[in-house]
Amino acid sequence: MEQRLVILAMGALALTASAAEPVRTLRVVAGSGVAGFADGPGAAAQFNKPIRLAPFGPDAVLVSDIYNHALRVVTKAGAVRTLAGAPDRKGHQDGSAAEARFASPHGVAVAADGRIAVAEAEGHDIRLLTKDAKAAGGYVVSTLAGQPGKKGFQEGPAALALFNSPHATLWTADGDVVTTDIGNGRLRRVKAGLVETIAGAEKGTFVYPMDIAPGALGSILIADAGSHQIRTLARDGTLTTLTLDAPLSTPHGVAAGPDGTLYVADMKSHRVLAVDARGHVTAIAGTGEAGGRPDQLNRPAAVLVHAGWLWVADLDNHRISALPLK
Repeated sequence: MEQRLVILAMGALALTASAAEPVRTLRVVAGSGVAGFADGPGAAAQFNKPIRLAPFGPDAVLVSDIYNHALRVVTKAGAVRTLAGAPDRKGHQDGSAAEARFASPHGVAVAADGRIAVAEAEGHDIRLLTKDAKAAGGYVVSTLAGQPGKKGFQEGPAALALFNSPHATLWTADGDVVTTDIGNGRLRRVKAGLVETIAGAEKGTFVYPMDIAPGALGSILIADAGSHQIRTLARDGTLTTLTLDAPLSTPHGVAAGPDGTLYVADMKSHRVLAVDARGHVTAIAGTGEAGGRPDQLNRPAAVLVHAGWLWVADLDNHRISALPLK
């Protein structure tokens, strides 16, 4: 059953206050601002539409670089390296990280034991990277669930399951993988070799659920881009819609900070927003207009709180930026 959580009634005064608060200039960590494919330091590195982020060790993040069909690593110092995939190796191939092929990898999530779950939007499947020191590239890539290249909807055994453009992944505390299956408007879970729907079975529950992130008390935060809402799925299956004091415009990414603040990559407004416990929305990065200046964003796709920073995947500026939170 869905519930609506009223945090703060919408009002003109709150909207005016949000708009008037100054935004901060982002620190460009890596990326030249031009689409391409290159490892290296800072502005020498190139991405082609970085779309999702995950923590990767104490001072780095993992980035899904969709048009390069690759997974990249970015450190706080700005060093960029490719973990797996390449623009000339689009497709589906399991094996060592050095040989594997991906088709528009979107969601990335790293488990406590180092395993990496990847949602392949164009491949319509979920891939798994497992550490293996003997494998070229240090990982072995396998297909966790779905039939590569075949879209649809089917529950049951993971190898027979069908997805339709999965876009985000996370690991639960129980070691399961949850993904947003946007073409089917559902949240799906891979558990003990089986795929099942955990939310969105009723028609119209979600409209393009783009991103998921861990929330409080084992809940899951959901950026429902098509309905311009942030939702919360509790461990008991209760679905809640947050009522905010300002509208969202295609929330494409969501993350929670240690103090409970929610951060939203608001793609169509070209801003990163902060939401406090009362539902008050504040623009903290981006001017509201697409652009490539340090204070601007161009379709921000993802946010991540990690290592004292709020990281941002700036999709159409082809770069990774950040705001220090301490």
